[in-house]
Amino acid sequence: MKEANKLIANDAPVKSYFLDRSEALKIPEMVKLAEAAPPVEAQLRIVEIAGIDRQADGGLHVAHLSEIGLIELLKLENKGKTNRRLYYDVVNA
Repeated sequence: MKEANKLIANDAPVKSYFLDRSEALKIPEMVKLAEAAPPVEAQLRIVEIAGIDRQADGGLHVAHLSEIGLIELLKLENKGKTNRRLYYDVVNA
């Protein structure tokens, strides 16, 4: 949580843009999520947190990390060999 809260405090910008599906599939970290999107989608919405992460994602997102507040871990559950479910609360700084 300390690392996540440090990233939030640094307030990285979050941007979203569209990429042609064929271009998104050329980016190794995009392949898993891009392939999961319905094949009819010619373009995929990409959400990028500057210097931290970039994913194909259709959800709602903040414009800057500081908008979410600090994260407090409540519970962590194992959901398989490589999957975890994280329960958290957001605390206003």
